[in-house]
Amino acid sequence: MEQEKEKREEREHEKWVYDGSVDCKGKVPLRAKTGVWIASLFVLTIEFSERVSFFGIAANLISYLTKVMHEDLKTAAKDVNYWSGTTTLMPLIGGFLADAYTGRFPMILFSSLVYLLVNLFILMSCIVYFNYCLFIYY
Repeated sequence: MEQEKEKREEREHEKWVYDGSVDCKGKVPLRAKTGVWIASLFVLTIEFSERVSFFGIAANLISYLTKVMHEDLKTAAKDVNYWSGTTTLMPLIGGFLADAYTGRFPMILFSSLVYLLVNLFILMSCIVYFNYCLFIYY
């Protein structure tokens, strides 16, 4: 009888997170509602979106810089190399900041917002150029 009671208490104990985590109401959360799968789906979605955006920009960046921004080919190639190097090195800096100061999820959220803002600025510059072309030609 006591063994069953101990097993029941042990199972009840395993339902909760006891690592100091609290939910938005300040209570100890259920293990099934936090952590691994919920967080990993968020991270996988962000990473997939970032990769699609990266390769979409990389495929069109030379033509964008030469046709829309009117750079010569040499300068456009140099700027693409700078962009590629920056996007390659920023995860190292972000990883250091996440480990030392902010934590991984706030840093992922912050860097995703910065990436989204940059993509929106690129989109706005294309829209402004397109409207300018429509105004000139029509």
